[in-house]
Amino acid sequence: MNNNLVQTTTKDELILNGLYKSGDKNKPVVILIHGFTSDFYSHKFFHDIQKSLTENELANVAIQTRGTGIRTEFIKNGRRDGVWMGSFYEKLNEAHLDISAWIDFLKEQGYKQFILAGHSLGTIKSVRYLFEGEYADDIKKLILLAPFDKNGYIEKLTEGKWKQYAKMADQKTKEGKGQETIPDGYDDYPMSYQSYASWYEDSELSNIWDFYKGDKYNCTLLNEISIPVQIIVGDSDDFFYIPKFSTIDSTKKILESNISDLELNIVKGAGHTYVGFEDEVAKLVNKFIASK
Repeated sequence: MNNNLVQTTTKDELILNGLYKSGDKNKPVVILIHGFTSDFYSHKFFHDIQKSLTENELANVAIQTRGTGIRTEFIKNGRRDGVWMGSFYEKLNEAHLDISAWIDFLKEQGYKQFILAGHSLGTIKSVRYLFEGEYADDIKKLILLAPFDKNGYIEKLTEGKWKQYAKMADQKTKEGKGQETIPDGYDDYPMSYQSYASWYEDSELSNIWDFYKGDKYNCTLLNEISIPVQIIVGDSDDFFYIPKFSTIDSTKKILESNISDLELNIVKGAGHTYVGFEDEVAKLVNKFIASK
């Protein structure tokens, strides 16, 4: 199997890098999508998943997205200068452009079936792709690693003020100030107004992991997912459920009630990035891909 550092270009001309491992073109290819402020190479569980997939002749690519790092300079196609992106500037409604660019790359290699495997914020991007993505019909399975209840997290952090903050961020963005920094207290990570507005807009796509609502959970999008879904989460992951509002059991109930074809794996003792449990996660991923 070949291991290659490769590039693709989005429709808005961002050049993205990724680690591609080739495989059997008659089998689905797995696209690994990193989380908030992260990248495609730092976490060991990504490496272990890629190694395991490759041993089973399953092609895979761990991808860079426009949300890599906090402030990251990207080169634009055909230009000598770059553009600043990263989680600070990223808008979630543009995430599908990155995934589509990688599917374009993989189609050029001869692959026809695709599995999205997102981690943390990447789980939100993966689900959103089914509703926003150019090649949504070509996605055969979803693997969701450590879903992130971002709205529950910010509800606790801001004591309920985040909806007001989101409206202010949206107004600032409309005034042409979207790339300015949000005030202290809006979040505990640096972020621009445009990014904040995209994270916390009041929409179904923004509310898919609203586990903190418990019995009042009311997002209908998960019911529309018809492909098999695997969720792998550690029972010590405090981004998956927010103890102030919910429990792991109430969160499991929401998922099992709303996703029709779901395999839910709880890894005992694991946290948000599966440190010490990487091999177990890799085995679960391979088993799910081989099923059905």
